[in-house]
Amino acid sequence: MDKNLKNRLDELVKKYETSDFINDDPVQFPHLFKNKRDQEVSGFIASCFAYGKREKIIETVGYIHKIMEYKPYDFCLNYDIDNDFKKFNGFSYRYNGQNDINLLMHIIGCALKEYESLENIFLKDYSINSNNIKQTLTSFVKVLYGYIPHYTESTKGIRHLIPNPENGSACKRLNLFLKWMVRKGSVDLNIWKNVSTSDLIIPLDTHVARVSRNIGLTERKADDWITASQITEKLKKFDPKDPAKYDFAIFGAGIAREL
Repeated sequence: MDKNLKNRLDELVKKYETSDFINDDPVQFPHLFKNKRDQEVSGFIASCFAYGKREKIIETVGYIHKIMEYKPYDFCLNYDIDNDFKKFNGFSYRYNGQNDINLLMHIIGCALKEYESLENIFLKDYSINSNNIKQTLTSFVKVLYGYIPHYTESTKGIRHLIPNPENGSACKRLNLFLKWMVRKGSVDLNIWKNVSTSDLIIPLDTHVARVSRNIGLTERKADDWITASQITEKLKKFDPKDPAKYDFAIFGAGIAREL
């Protein structure tokens, strides 16, 4: 049964992990750039808003990139939280508003000023094959939270955009960002060379969760970090070096109702 499932999933990976996937996915935004600095910042912003309908995600992230004049690194690096918030006047996307996008730009800018890149923050507490990507992501997020101004009245929105794995969330968007940065292939960018694909956790959204239960990768009902980790461990039996590649198969098949 496992062999048959592996063969089926491998077929679906070949079907969905193609450059055509990029056109209808928020991963298209970091692909607009050749510079690693812009790719990283663009990818992080795109992943933060990767919740809801894909069409609306792409519309919203496209709008943000227009405001940034397609210079995401320079825009964030030079962002002035007290004056530049006007550029996002009226911004609204589902659970997030102008205050949240203002804080996000500020946080990224502060991080770039201190560490030069988001990758450098992540690598601070990362050790290859430590098998504790949750701890590394938690440290990464806490560094970013440290840039939230003390006078901020509400942090609920920014903590939704950048969730803390410590709280048990599946952190689908953070894991999606990692996958984009780390994996090789025709879709993911592979610009973070010092992180192993074997450490990645599959991004767990409703489609991936539903299909994973249907095909026996998990019996858990909660869409949380434990479930995402459990699914990933099962997928490691099929490819221990790159289990997150099956995200293409499971997500694509979930959308198309093939599994």
